[in-house]
Amino acid sequence: MIFHTASSFEREKAKAYFNRLVAQGKDIEVKERRRSDKRTLDQNALFHLWVSVIADDLGYTDKEACKRDVKRTILGQKEDVNRLTGEVIQVDYKTSEMSTSELASFMDLMKAWAQTDLGIYLPYWKDPGYEEMYQQYKNR
Repeated sequence: MIFHTASSFEREKAKAYFNRLVAQGKDIEVKERRRSDKRTLDQNALFHLWVSVIADDLGYTDKEACKRDVKRTILGQKEDVNRLTGEVIQVDYKTSEMSTSELASFMDLMKAWAQTDLGIYLPYWKDPGYEEMYQQYKNR
């Protein structure tokens, strides 16, 4: 459970949760969550631009479906636990939860996969063809 203690509401929520666990005699591990080096807005924008290129090339009408399929193809899915039922479920990776280096690695894999398996060239900024790609797909 993550509590953002900068908010007084979140602090009180954390205290109530902690006290409930103590009252139940539960074992508790407390871990400070440090802000990670989250992916940059430029990385995010380029990723979505690339998804637009792939969606257009493959004939997707739903960009979100294309994004989901690209992530599943390259990364697969990960296990998560439904906290209400205890059921183990498969969930998709979220680029918003990736660090700068994780998203960079994923995008390197995506670029290679698109080139090799789909025959689609996805340029990085300053690569040949980037400006043309940007102009064509920036508003999609």
